[in-house]
Amino acid sequence: MNKYQHVPVLLNEVLEILQPSPEQHFVDGTLGGGGYSAALLERVAPSGKVLSIDLDQVAIDNYRTNLSDDQSARAIIHHGNFRDLDEIVEKHDFRDIAGIVADLGLSSYHIDASERGISFQKKEPLDMRFDVTKDTPDARFILNNHTEAELVKLFTDYGEEKFSRQIAHAIVRRRQETFLHYTTDLVEAIQEALPKPVKHLYQDSARRIFQALRIAVNHELESLEQFLPKALDLVAPGGKIVIISFHSLEDRIVKQFFVEAATGCICPPEFPICQCGRTPRAKILTKKPITATEQELLLNMRSKPAKLRAIQKL
Repeated sequence: MNKYQHVPVLLNEVLEILQPSPEQHFVDGTLGGGGYSAALLERVAPSGKVLSIDLDQVAIDNYRTNLSDDQSARAIIHHGNFRDLDEIVEKHDFRDIAGIVADLGLSSYHIDASERGISFQKKEPLDMRFDVTKDTPDARFILNNHTEAELVKLFTDYGEEKFSRQIAHAIVRRRQETFLHYTTDLVEAIQEALPKPVKHLYQDSARRIFQALRIAVNHELESLEQFLPKALDLVAPGGKIVIISFHSLEDRIVKQFFVEAATGCICPPEFPICQCGRTPRAKILTKKPITATEQELLLNMRSKPAKLRAIQKL
């Protein structure tokens, strides 16, 4: 049984930008359901290879079971974090990278079937870790041990939640009586914290609070910030980097990095000759982010917030 069913978002657009051809090598920084990796493997046959990385061992095991013998010989699969891209590439002696793709979104498996408390709509343990093989702090630890001020900052920075202070206070008050263990415990605290006129909108706040916790547990933004410069360093000249983000925090990081990579001389206009010596390292391929078409939205509503940005290394 395929546990890890996932529809790759903006797949046609990714392939249109990367233009994979036989013999080329690509990196899929976030394997997930394997949709991008499988499509790339098919197009770089007979001897091109795809290095696929994922934090979740379930994703890796699922992907392996669906590979043919030919694909298995050309698929390099690594259990780890894409922030360590340089070490991963070195370990597998993976060279001449024609393109790198990373889909920063949650897989359907994580939301629907992982039982890790990532969705606020089901009663599950508050775990939220993508990599459950490592004994790292989970959402339960954060909620039951962080100070009220730390929770306020987390919910504000990573969730952009208007009622962060009230929700953090309700969590601290509740945990003085009982350990927060399940998603329902957190949802009840959120409902309790919201002012009466907006209590009926608790799901909006819950979505933002759960997002904030998941980002914190998995160090998602820090990992992205470490991954992007390594991707640009490692992709071959002329190679392309495609990133698909799903919320404003990620998209802002990607956009800023791409703009900086494409920026040349930053000397004041009055300087007759460049003194900074700065030259662009890449060109932006997407002046505006690419989003899902109406046709794709009909097939996969979860693609609605997706934003695709791409650059090409000079």
